[in-house]
Amino acid sequence: MDQTDDASGDVTGLSLSEAADRIAAREDRPDRETVRTVLAEVAVDRIVSEDGITELESDTSMAVSNAEGRAEYATMRVDEVEAAAADAPDLETVAARLDEFAARAESVESRALDLADRLHELVHRREYSESVYEYVRDLRDLGQDADTVHGDAQRLATDADEFERWLDGHATRVAELSGDVNAIAAAFDDLEAAADRLEDPDVIGADEPDPATQWFAVTQRQRVNELVVADARTELADVRTWAEQAGEETADLDEIADRLDDLEVRRERLGERLDDLAQPAWRERYGEAVSAVEDTLDEFEPPVDFGAVQAALEEYGPEQH
Repeated sequence: MDQTDDASGDVTGLSLSEAADRIAAREDRPDRETVRTVLAEVAVDRIVSEDGITELESDTSMAVSNAEGRAEYATMRVDEVEAAAADAPDLETVAARLDEFAARAESVESRALDLADRLHELVHRREYSESVYEYVRDLRDLGQDADTVHGDAQRLATDADEFERWLDGHATRVAELSGDVNAIAAAFDDLEAAADRLEDPDVIGADEPDPATQWFAVTQRQRVNELVVADARTELADVRTWAEQAGEETADLDEIADRLDDLEVRRERLGERLDDLAQPAWRERYGEAVSAVEDTLDEFEPPVDFGAVQAALEEYGPEQH
């Protein structure tokens, strides 16, 4: 093949610099540095190499295979946990978690199948196309996507293991709930510290968001935490019901209930404090967004899908104002 003719896109054997210059010169290609970064994946001694392409193919195939295997294992663990939950009481908290696991299992399984299809299509394309850049770019993207699916599947399997332990014993359920309450308390510590900073805007650094934006962000989080506390209360009620049915002691749950009462008081006081701190210019800039956030959050009820909450609130981010 004539290496001086770039019509086919075959730049194997060229230096990274020469290959990047040749490909980036075309109207339909990205800039030189982007091309160079992609081709560096298959460079050996700074030369675009067929051996490097073969190695990337092997690595990508292995990444896809690993993702498929981890997705299969994760979905198997979800099936096992669903079977284990058959003996649990009919509680909203249990049903919501099972629904979440089923949705996540369906997602990783579907995405793993898509990875295999994309790999097959890429290998087939390589047989009749000599466009090295597009091939390497797509292999690279596929490998990254496979790593993402692998990670999501691993987290799903780990979460399934934890949920199985949660199903197994009252002590585990209490410990997890107590940990959640600790996390809520820590979140309020952070929000109160942010409110302290808003009282003295001079301490806000030049590289930080302006006070109005920080006020909106803290106000939004304070509103979301109303759902967080309500969700914890719902789980507490279900854990208590389960404990009473099983004849377990519930004194530890009484303590958690008291802590949630205290947190709700803190949340309300923080809301009042943020209202008092708000300057007219802040309300003019973010008032409509705050109202929209409140209306959006009113649509959610415990047990709460906080992933859905985050997605619903994205359009009201500070960058929109």
